[in-house]
Amino acid sequence: MYKFKNKGLLVVVLLLVLIFALTACKNTDEGLVATVDGEEITVEQFNSEFQVFKTLYEQQLGQDAMSQTDEEGRTFEERLKENIIEKLIIENIIASDAKNKNIVVTEDEIKVQMDEYIKLMEGQEKFDEFLKEKQLTKEFFEKNLSKELLLSKHREAYLNEVEATDKEAEEYFNENKEKLIVVKASHILVKTEEEGKKILERLGSGEDFASLAKAESIDSASATSGGSLGYFKKGNMIAEFEEAAFDLEVGEISDLVKTEVGYHIIYVEDRKDTFEDLKDDIIIVLKDDKYLNELDKLRENAKVKIILDTKSK
Repeated sequence: MYKFKNKGLLVVVLLLVLIFALTACKNTDEGLVATVDGEEITVEQFNSEFQVFKTLYEQQLGQDAMSQTDEEGRTFEERLKENIIEKLIIENIIASDAKNKNIVVTEDEIKVQMDEYIKLMEGQEKFDEFLKEKQLTKEFFEKNLSKELLLSKHREAYLNEVEATDKEAEEYFNENKEKLIVVKASHILVKTEEEGKKILERLGSGEDFASLAKAESIDSASATSGGSLGYFKKGNMIAEFEEAAFDLEVGEISDLVKTEVGYHIIYVEDRKDTFEDLKDDIIIVLKDDKYLNELDKLRENAKVKIILDTKSK
C-alpha cells in the first residue's frame, strides 16, 4: 500500500515546479517512464525534470553529488530519479482529479501571475534577461506557470472544504509547542565585520533597515524584499543565526552575528508562541495533513505502472 507522507516532495510538487521545471530541453528517444490510469509520462518529460534537478544539486553539493551513496548503498542519482518519477505521477493524478472537479486555470489568472513575476523581477527588462539567462521562452514559462497554478488551486479547493476543529488544534499545540514557535525576521548579510559595524552605525543613526538591506545585503534572495525572511521555526536556519533571532524581542535589532556565510544583522518583526497566536497556523497544518491523506487515497486508487529502471548501470 502506497502512502504519500513525504511533505518535502509535496512542497516540491506544489511550490517548486515552476522554479525547477523551467528549462529548455532537447528531444530524447521515444519511450515511457510510467503510466497513470492510462496516461503516459514520457522519457522526454522525465529527462527535462531530471536535468534541472541534477544541475541544481551539483551546484549545491559538488559535481560528484550524483555518485554519492546513502546508508543503504544507493546513489543520490537513483534516489533523485525515483523522486522525480513520483513527482510526475502525483502531478498527473492531481491534474486528473482537478479536471473531474472542474478546477481550471484561466488565461486571466496566468496573466495576473505573470505580471506578479515581472514585478518581482523589477520590470520587464530584467524579466526578459532572466528568461534569456535560463534559455527559456515566454511560452514555456507560461506553460509551467499554468501547471503550478493548477496544483495550487487543487490544494486550495480541498482546504476550503475540509474542517479542522479548535479541539484538534489545541491538542496539536500541546503536543508540539516547542516545534511550533515562530519568529518573523529580516536580515542584512555582509562579508566582513567592518562592513557590518558600519551598517550598525547607520541603523543607529536612524536609517531604515529595509532600505539598507536592499542596498547592502549580499543575500540577493531576501534583499529585494528588504531583507525579509518571513516566519520560520527552530531548525530552519543556521544555528548561530537561529539562536540570535529567537533571543531577540519583537522590534529589536541584533549585534553582528557571525555564521559560515558571513556577518548578519537581524531584525525581529514578530513572534508567535501562544495557542492564540498559532491557532490559525495550526489549522492550516491540520488541513494540510488531511490533504496529504486525500493524496494518499488518490495515489492508492490510481493504476500506476512504473517502467523506468532507476538503478545505476
